[in-house]
Amino acid sequence: MKKPADIRNTVLAGLDARRQGNAPTEAPANRQSAYIATFGRQVNDGLKDKIARLEAERADGGVVLRLDPKRIGQSAFANRHERSLDQADADLQGLIADIRTRGQLEPIRVRPMAEGSEFEYEIVYGHRRHAACLALDASTEGGWPVLALLDSRASDVRDHVLKMYQENAARKDLSAFETGAMFSNWLQEGVFENQTTLGTAVSLGQGTVAKYIAIASLPEPVLKAFGDPRTLSLRWGEQLAAALKDRRDAILKAARELAGKNAERSPEDVLKALLSAGGREPKKAGAVKTETVKFKGRTLYKIAPRGNGMQISFGAKLDPKLARAAQEEVKDALTRYLAKAMKEDDK
Repeated sequence: MKKPADIRNTVLAGLDARRQGNAPTEAPANRQSAYIATFGRQVNDGLKDKIARLEAERADGGVVLRLDPKRIGQSAFANRHERSLDQADADLQGLIADIRTRGQLEPIRVRPMAEGSEFEYEIVYGHRRHAACLALDASTEGGWPVLALLDSRASDVRDHVLKMYQENAARKDLSAFETGAMFSNWLQEGVFENQTTLGTAVSLGQGTVAKYIAIASLPEPVLKAFGDPRTLSLRWGEQLAAALKDRRDAILKAARELAGKNAERSPEDVLKALLSAGGREPKKAGAVKTETVKFKGRTLYKIAPRGNGMQISFGAKLDPKLARAAQEEVKDALTRYLAKAMKEDDK
């Protein structure tokens, strides 16, 4: 089959021959039309193939779409605390400023909603980027589109929530409270049968999953006492859960009093006040077991508190280059976190 370019050249050559008087006078008058029609069919077939290929890539999440952020709704399994999506949140303000300056470097992922739904798309992951684009859309003349990949395969709920979890873990870890609330939601909605199957899916031990869920299950007065539950750590959750078993009434009373006061308190001060409620000194934490984090059955690393610090050891089978790169990432993350915390303390 001739290529469109060859057919086009043949048509042009025939026209030149006619102008120069070299074309056979007995040539059919409709030969030019036949060539042009053939050329048109070739172009049309090529466009159809290209459109089909693009549609296939689009359905597979391979094409970036520019969507109106107002057409996109949050996932029913959104794992970000409402404070993380509030424009008053310092981290979200930073993201808004970054996207305004440099553009949206990473697209969110969405899946189509059923006909008749309030929104056309639902977020699979990227709630903070979507919130940032919503804010920019409201403050920018002409709007601000959000870049999104269409994931038609995320119709399976388990696939949906795991993609969201994995993307958050790769970009910016959720707080212990957000993780616990997310795990609790999965179990309540029947996405996973129990904590063991959930832990296997996210490469965490059942005990670690239970600790996360325990934080999200703390009484509402205790969470309100901290103001922002995202400040709670796994270790704090264990201490508070243990104290509540012994002195629940006293701790809840203290929590309500703290929540009712306008004075700013550091999360550490709130913890100390709650653990001291009832006239007892906070219990010293017992021996903390080493936590092992695995992925697909392979040990990634082990982490355990050591005095005023922690000890992290990478799995024996982990590539040394990857381990060194991870070490640098941990160091950078700790530096940013501590510098930010110390800056806030100086205010």
